Amino acid sequence: MNKETNKAGRPKSAEKRKQILEAASDLFLEFGFSGCSMEMVAKQSGVSKQTVYSHFNNKEALFLAVIEDKCAEYQLDDRHLSGENYDLIQVLRERGLQIVKLLHDHKVIAIYRVIIGEVNGNPRVAELFYQAGPKHNLEYLAKCFLKFAEHSMTEELAYKYAVTFFSLLKGEFHIKSILGLNFTLSDSEQIAQVEFAIQQIEHLLTPKTD
Repeated sequence: MNKETNKAGRPKSAEKRKQILEAASDLFLEFGFSGCSMEMVAKQSGVSKQTVYSHFNNKEALFLAVIEDKCAEYQLDDRHLSGENYDLIQVLRERGLQIVKLLHDHKVIAIYRVIIGEVNGNPRVAELFYQAGPKHNLEYLAKCFLKFAEHSMTEELAYKYAVTFFSLLKGEFHIKSILGLNFTLSDSEQIAQVEFAIQQIEHLLTPKTD
């Protein structure tokens, strides 16, 4: 067996990367972006500082990777765009439910609170979070509208539909979650939230008749 592969068949470098991401995620939540250092991540993950830098060039790259890793956990990738056997409603239903479930994740809620707490002193961290999380989802949804909608539309209009759908998905529960209020939707309520958002989008997409 290759020395770089563990018993499960995963390269040691991949295992270390996972350790680093898990440690960084916990530290960013506990100390914020500004209060967390690469040295702290190395110590928490049980690897050398050099190993941390071999995977991530700087703290910004590590923070982005933490956000992207959490999105990947909920399958928020670009799978629909690589295939043709989808229709718009199917894509919105699948992606919408993934987003709603992501926004129920307690670590995701916690990172939103961290960002809000740092935005005045370190606006860069808010930009990083927006680029890796919300903006990536909006751009993906816009591409889906362009590719799968029955009627052609401009990129600008597709992006507006994406923003509208994303906002409808978050509804009231998202702001409540950030404020620490009771917010949790049951599985059936999450599905209903997505279906309501889809209904509104379908209404907007339906051609108006005289």
